[in-house]
Amino acid sequence: MLRITVHEEGGQCRLELAGKLGGPWVAETENVWLSAPCSGKEIEVDMTEVTGVDDAGRELLAAMHRAGACFTAKGLAMTALIEELTGKQLSNATARERKNEDSRTRRRHTK
Repeated sequence: MLRITVHEEGGQCRLELAGKLGGPWVAETENVWLSAPCSGKEIEVDMTEVTGVDDAGRELLAAMHRAGACFTAKGLAMTALIEELTGKQLSNATARERKNEDSRTRRRHTK
């Protein structure tokens, strides 16, 4: 299941995704992205609440990036996915969070 919320502010459209970007939700996300409210506007995709992405979801995110979309993500997996797709490192706050998460994971494995 995936919740898609559209926020429009001036010349920008933000798609807030929550849940798994996979299966039929990929087509639904693409429809929202290409819809009239977002058409021709700067797109930001907020993935801070995304729990997983399948192959079709990865392809859609790559297409969105090629079209100029920017992304917000948190957590090790989603941050790594976005960095892989865009070739860019996310903000320092996200990098610090990832470092802290890595540290917590190492501590769990050493006990």
